[in-house]
Amino acid sequence: MAFQQGLSGLNVYSKALDVVSNNIANASTVGFKAAQAHFADVYAGALNGSGASQVGIGVGLAAVQQQFTQGNISVTNNALDIAINGNGFFRLQQSTLDQTGYYTRNGQFHLDKSGYIVNSNGGYLTGYDSADGVNVDTASIVPLTVGTEGIQPQQTGWSSSLDASQGGLIIGVNLDNRDKKAATIAAGSDWTELTPFAWDSTFNTSMYNYSTSATIYDQAGASHTLTNYYVRSGDSGVDARTWDVYTVIDNKYLVSATPTQLEFEPNGTLVGNAGDYRFELDLSATVMQDGTAMDLTSDTGLNWFAQSPGVSGDFAFYMDMGKSTHYGMAYNTDDIIQDGYTAGTLTKLSVDEKGFVVGNYSNGQTKLMGQVVLAEFNNPNGLQSMGDNLWVETFASGQPTIGTPGAGTRGSLQSGSVEESNTDLTQELVNMIVMQRNYQANAQSIKTQDQILQTLVSLR
Repeated sequence: MAFQQGLSGLNVYSKALDVVSNNIANASTVGFKAAQAHFADVYAGALNGSGASQVGIGVGLAAVQQQFTQGNISVTNNALDIAINGNGFFRLQQSTLDQTGYYTRNGQFHLDKSGYIVNSNGGYLTGYDSADGVNVDTASIVPLTVGTEGIQPQQTGWSSSLDASQGGLIIGVNLDNRDKKAATIAAGSDWTELTPFAWDSTFNTSMYNYSTSATIYDQAGASHTLTNYYVRSGDSGVDARTWDVYTVIDNKYLVSATPTQLEFEPNGTLVGNAGDYRFELDLSATVMQDGTAMDLTSDTGLNWFAQSPGVSGDFAFYMDMGKSTHYGMAYNTDDIIQDGYTAGTLTKLSVDEKGFVVGNYSNGQTKLMGQVVLAEFNNPNGLQSMGDNLWVETFASGQPTIGTPGAGTRGSLQSGSVEESNTDLTQELVNMIVMQRNYQANAQSIKTQDQILQTLVSLR
């Protein structure tokens, strides 16, 4: 009498119950992938005949396959909680030197004391680094780190962030064509006497037609107010389309006693192109103070751009007024753009769907810290589970293909979210009932075999 079939059933369904119990136990584990027991019948060719008379000798556990289906995504309050929506795994390293890859779907990350992005077990999230804060280096994969230091100030000046035909400061205004008033105090020596400006009765709106101001920044990140005063040169003929512009800094320093001249076409646009009206404010040039020549780069109290100890040197930037117009409509400042900013501290981090890690600073600037990468495998079920929500590659899984989120068949990322376990509790409870009944049935088959054997033994 054979007990093999019933005993194999007890063994297999006991393991199947272990699988179901493990799924239920991890129903709240972020990034967990539920497993499923696969069964196979067992035959022995040398026993119980062959072909139509062959009798099986039980059941075996063929495999325990994890189901890499998408889990639900829930929102959290941590910007470094990252959920994968689609295929792929985060790649981790156990140290900055050990380049062995570990893979996970658990995207619960935070910063360690050194600024590295790590998981709860101290594993380092890897990706592409950004050395310049603008582009990423895709040549190598390294642990991602976030510089928690502040961002340095940038003085107003030439920058590629502005159009190549424009300067560090862009001021576009409309000067009212209908205003025929010319300044009652002529430009030139009379303006020179007001350098630096004194806001008293000697300076009033009768001296200019329109003014507009912009904020600019020096090398130390200190802000300064730049004001342009627009004075209509004449009231007839070509002179009626000519304007003098006086530039004053901090309501005190007249940059040059010689104004910049804007000349307009009859249709209200500037004569020539915008580049003709881009000029450099070089504060090493002498200016006038009460009729006396002064040098802003050397005279005490006038080195306005050197507000911090140790800051020295010339301060120059470009101002482009090429967007100015001369239409028959009210005065208006249409556009002010400048590329300087003060120093800033890191206020928050964000990760976009492509995996770009961006730092946001108190001065409104942003800086690219790096880019998270995702790994894919031809056979995810060939991965070996290591615990702690980690897998490692094996010969069966094949080598990973690593790239950016959203590229190819890789999923996209969702910051401030986590992927929940894909365990279906309802299904698992049903599976538990089925496995329990199967276990009981196999126990009953052994009991029946025992009763038959007892009958045989009792024969006399």
